[in-house]
Amino acid sequence: MTASVVLLISSALLIQAIWQIQAVNPGFRADSVLAVNTPLPMPKYANITQRSDFYSRVLSEVRGLPGVMNAAYISFLPLTPNMGGIFPVNGLQRSSEDGGNWTASLRFVTPGFFPSLQIPLQLGRDVSEMDTDDASPVAVVSESFARRQWPGRDPIGQQFEFVSQTRKVIGVVGDIRCRGLERNSEPQVYLPYKQVPNRLLFYTPKELVIRSSAEPTALVPTIRRIVRQADPELPLASVRMLNDIVTAQTSERVTQLSVLGVFAALSLLLAGLGVHGLLSFAVAQRIPEFGLRMALGARTADILRMVLRQGLLLASVGCALGLGIGYAAGRWMEALLAGVKPADLPSFVSAAVLALVMSISGSDG
Repeated sequence: MTASVVLLISSALLIQAIWQIQAVNPGFRADSVLAVNTPLPMPKYANITQRSDFYSRVLSEVRGLPGVMNAAYISFLPLTPNMGGIFPVNGLQRSSEDGGNWTASLRFVTPGFFPSLQIPLQLGRDVSEMDTDDASPVAVVSESFARRQWPGRDPIGQQFEFVSQTRKVIGVVGDIRCRGLERNSEPQVYLPYKQVPNRLLFYTPKELVIRSSAEPTALVPTIRRIVRQADPELPLASVRMLNDIVTAQTSERVTQLSVLGVFAALSLLLAGLGVHGLLSFAVAQRIPEFGLRMALGARTADILRMVLRQGLLLASVGCALGLGIGYAAGRWMEALLAGVKPADLPSFVSAAVLALVMSISGSDG
């Protein structure tokens, strides 16, 4: 019984953690978005003109496909293992309380990335084809970046130093979860794809995202043909639905919960059978006593209540031990609970009630 209660509490805590993670707003809409990885080999695409020609050819044709609402390139997708680097933000006055350089994550994007993922543009404008290597360095920043750097001020037109260049803010977009649904991401900086420095060619956009009103996977053969026409030597490294990437954030937890749930159900069943067997043995040993009690006037209901009390007492002792160990187990796996308290009252109550009901059913049997 004790093991049953511990497993039931652990399962209930993990269920709530999964619900909480799934309710997190990632800051973008992943439904109906296809993500196609087309890494550009170097040094073949070391020149910005070659890269720009490739992006322009692919995007112009993809955007013209039936059902395609928008398409764009980005250097790294959110919620993926390699989601870009963290760079220091300089050129701003700081107090001694700041604790050193501020940082932000870096991504290079083509025009149209934000509407492709429906990331809201709060202020200013998107990057454009006019933001070239010869033009002034510019940046689109996230809300958290603007709030941290210029609290209470208009961020549009403000300047800061990032990846060794002084950049001017042209737009502010909503924050997204970059490093998992369970973690608040660092502020983000998005730079025009035509302003990738030669020393940062690893950050050239390689992820094509396509939002479609039709079935996105039906576009894959046509997209493969378009990419092959732009560069016959360039394969599609991977094709994924963005929604699958978001769902994968909880898939490991769902597997853990499934295994734990099976063990909890088996343990609960064995506990009920154990209580039933123990009480059956105890009842068999006390049949002469029950016969004497009934001869002296005891009713069948009185005998039944006595047996049920004995079963309930055994179950209560097991539940009490299980609740204590369950709390310790919750503390031990607190890192997996995504903010759910290890002493979550509904989880403990539901586990105890289920265990007691199972015990009473076993006793009644």
